[in-house]
Amino acid sequence: MSSQKESPRQKMISMMYLVLTALLAMNVSDQVLKGFITVDESIDKSKQIISNNNQQIEKAFGDYVKQGNLEAKPYYEKCVESKNKIEKMIHYVDSMKYILISETEKTNKPDTVQLRFMKKLDDYDTPTQLFIGSDEANPKTSRYSAYDLKQKLNNLSSELNQMIADLKNKKQLDDVDSKSLIETAKTIVPIDRNMTVDGIHMNWELENFYNIPTAAVITNFDKLQTDLKNVESELFRVLAASSSKYLFKVNKLQAKVLAPSAYILSGEHFKADILLSASSNELSADRMKVLIGAEYDSIHHKLLTAGSPISISDGIGKYEVIGAGQGSQSFKGVIEYKNPKGENDYYPFNYSYMVASPFSAIGADNMNVMYVGVDNPVTASAAGFAPTDLVVNISGCGAKLKQTTAGKYIINAATTGTCYLTVSAKTPEGLKQQGAPKIFRVKSIPSPIAKINGKPVLSTLEMKLNELSAISSIGAVCLGFEFPINAVIKEATITGYDRNGVLTSETISNSILTDKAKDIIRRTSIGKRVFIEGIKVNINGQNVTAPDVIIKRKG
Repeated sequence: MSSQKESPRQKMISMMYLVLTALLAMNVSDQVLKGFITVDESIDKSKQIISNNNQQIEKAFGDYVKQGNLEAKPYYEKCVESKNKIEKMIHYVDSMKYILISETEKTNKPDTVQLRFMKKLDDYDTPTQLFIGSDEANPKTSRYSAYDLKQKLNNLSSELNQMIADLKNKKQLDDVDSKSLIETAKTIVPIDRNMTVDGIHMNWELENFYNIPTAAVITNFDKLQTDLKNVESELFRVLAASSSKYLFKVNKLQAKVLAPSAYILSGEHFKADILLSASSNELSADRMKVLIGAEYDSIHHKLLTAGSPISISDGIGKYEVIGAGQGSQSFKGVIEYKNPKGENDYYPFNYSYMVASPFSAIGADNMNVMYVGVDNPVTASAAGFAPTDLVVNISGCGAKLKQTTAGKYIINAATTGTCYLTVSAKTPEGLKQQGAPKIFRVKSIPSPIAKINGKPVLSTLEMKLNELSAISSIGAVCLGFEFPINAVIKEATITGYDRNGVLTSETISNSILTDKAKDIIRRTSIGKRVFIEGIKVNINGQNVTAPDVIIKRKG
């Protein structure tokens, strides 16, 4: 949504969404569309965690004000005011989502439809027609259009900024807190990245709704709602802390673990905030310790193992590890809190999360196309099974398959045609095939063309003498082919007329021109031509012929 500083929760959600969107741009199949289901459910879980936490804070804050703590009332009223504005925006996004589901799934009960059970995840046309219209150059501006959504988000951010400015002017917010809230409000501001795709200027509206499948649009709506909830959470947190009082009674503390998501990407960092639900910025390291791995005896009220302490910031323990392996991971510990009496209270916690393979490794690798003579990477997966429990086989085109890591393979095909990849899983009943075979087309590597002075030659070249004199070698390239290949010139014949009109030829046996070949090129008269013929190129061990090159000298 924005280039401003994001919270760990927003970074995680944004990363998962962008990776899936990038894969869609690669013409990825149903597997990636279904991947949006996992991401959307993870986003929805994070949204619910934030929403529940916000409700607890709001209730505790309100109870504190009702108990006669009037100094906190202005902050509480601003919290409620900002919440109402944000909830109104969330409901507007819900309306857009329900309109899309109603049109896509042809249902009059869109609020009961889950992404997992939708049949038209790959519908590109309906979101475009509903939110952009039939002309991308003149998109809709009516209610529930992408343009109207953008305007409402901008207005909401402006209103929140004005509220923050008012509190700062009244000396109810210091510079640090006001700056923090302003940065948070920026996270919901739509940003035009001014990209041009296929001749179309992609503003925020087109980038998020034009020719985007329903699965991605719904996931984007849910991500936006989570971002709005995160803004609400930050407003409550900062305004509550700014009331200069403990907002909660410390006799009802309990351990809480708040994480951006219980679902992360392998190799990325797992981050979590471990805190007391009535936390305070006065809960410094001398009053509270978060002990990872500690065990607590609730009967005798004492620690059995000390555990390892982590850093404390504003009453929040900062826990961070690198996601390793795959599957369920867990950690536990104890919060040691020194109560107002100077006695230690203990609050045990445990938490589990899932580590999955990066979404970037899941895709119809190279758009279901393979090439003869090169390494073609593929990734195999099956729902409900770990990559280590999969068995993969390939047939057709003389293809051979080699496993590199769990779930990842290299395929090398000998001939063109069609090959089939089957994925089976180890089950208690034996090896069972998972789904239909996946079909890959196998093509030959595109024919090479010569390169002169580092530039591909697609037609007759015209060069001045200084350019001709700079030619010292001949190269080869396969245009538009992005696989790593080794194209080597093995032979070529240079023929030209010297100033006396004598036809002279020289054959070279590699890419480097001999002195005679250079001399033939340099002595070409104005208006005359040099011919480079019989260009033989070796590509990954296979000999092929490149088109002839004609160079005409100009004055």
